[in-house]
Amino acid sequence: EDFMVIGPSEPIVAVLGGDITLPCRVSPAMDVGNMELRWFRSKFSEAVFIYQNQREQREEQLAQYRGRTSLVKDFLTQGDAAVLIHNVQAFDNGLYTCFFRMGIFYEEANVELKVAGVGSAPQVHITGPEEDGVRVVCMASGWFPKPQVQWRALSGEKFLTFSETQAQDGEGLFTIETTLVVRDSSSGNVTCSVLNPILGQEKAMAIFIPEPFFPQSSPW
Repeated sequence: EDFMVIGPSEPIVAVLGGDITLPCRVSPAMDVGNMELRWFRSKFSEAVFIYQNQREQREEQLAQYRGRTSLVKDFLTQGDAAVLIHNVQAFDNGLYTCFFRMGIFYEEANVELKVAGVGSAPQVHITGPEEDGVRVVCMASGWFPKPQVQWRALSGEKFLTFSETQAQDGEGLFTIETTLVVRDSSSGNVTCSVLNPILGQEKAMAIFIPEPFFPQSSPW
């Protein structure tokens, strides 16, 4: 009996450390409880979850998904199946394929998972004078994906020129360090903000730069 497998039309957003389901369904709707259901990463053998002969099969499952995945069985008779991933990690980010087989007939569909995590609030400090201004450094860690960084003046105006470095830790989370040179001694406060582009969540910290910190211009 022929069928189509349909995945979500939009990427699914998962929060770091949370749980997420990757759903797929067959059309026309039919009982999929007797089918082989498989979710895998870039290769068929990179199995995230396998359900075969009406039970979970763990032999081919990737080690990093063992004990972290389960099948949502509530709607199998209606043609809906989903794998639940617990404790989402940065490496879960990306494409999945769901593969449904009945006898020799099979179909598959793609599911895109976007993992997002908000890390530490930025730490801002003055590191010293610089040419004709004051050097300010901002650091934040534990973000995913790479966050967007912005420096703003008290007026709300954005500083466009600053340097930025980034690194990823063993879990794939980003640490960023950004350096701004403030040249206007009347700036007062500057704010470093770090934004997660997927969640739209931001953390910010302001620092006050006292005027005496700026290099004094010679009166003659």
